[in-house]
Amino acid sequence: MSNLDQARVASRSTETTRAALIKAATSVFAEYGYDGGSVRLITQRAMANQAAVNYHFGGKDGLYREVLIAATRAFEENAFLDPEELDALSPEDALRRYLHQFLLPLVKRDRVSRFLRIFAWESVQPSEVFSAFIAHSPPRIFRLAERVVRRFLPQDASAETVTFAMLWLAQQPMFFVRDAERLAQPPFSLKFDEEALERLVDTLAGLSLRGLAGV
Repeated sequence: MSNLDQARVASRSTETTRAALIKAATSVFAEYGYDGGSVRLITQRAMANQAAVNYHFGGKDGLYREVLIAATRAFEENAFLDPEELDALSPEDALRRYLHQFLLPLVKRDRVSRFLRIFAWESVQPSEVFSAFIAHSPPRIFRLAERVVRRFLPQDASAETVTFAMLWLAQQPMFFVRDAERLAQPPFSLKFDEEALERLVDTLAGLSLRGLAGV
C-alpha cells in the first residue's frame, strides 16, 4: 500500500471515529443530559478510547458543542416547523402545530427526537456549554415558541413578558419529552402512542390558550 493510500485509510478511520463519537454522545446526552452523560459511556458505545474525545474535540465540552451544532443542522435540513408555515395558520392552529411537533419524540425515536431530549434536559439542568451556544444560535424550540406566543400577546407587550411567555410555552412539551420514561411508570402509568399524543396536544393546547389569553 502506498503512502497516499495509507493516508486515505487513516483519514477515513479518523472520520469514522469522530462520527461514531458524535452519534454515541447524542444518544448518551439524550438519555442522561450533559451532567449525567459520562465520557466513559460515550466512548464505550462508540467503541473508541477516551483519548479520542480529547483528540477530536478537546474534551467533553467540545464534543457536546458538536452535538448541538449537529442538532441545529438537522432541524434546518428537515425544515423543522417552518416559521412561514406557522404564520400562515391561525394562532390556535399554530399553537397546536408547535405542541404536536415538539411532543413527537414521545412516539418517535429518530435522531431529531434525541436532539429534542437534549434540549429538554437543558431546561432543568442548564450547562455552560449550552448557555454559550444558544447565546449565538437559539434552538428552534425557543425561537418558534416566541413566534407563537407573539400571536397572542398585545403588540406593546414588553420584551420581558414575551420572554416569560416563550419560556413557559417551550416548557410544556419539554417536560413530557424529558420525563417520558418516568411518567410511563406508576403512579402515573401514562402510555404514549399516537392516540395519546393527540389527546395530550388537545389538553396542552386548551390549557395554553387559556393561559395566553390571560397574559
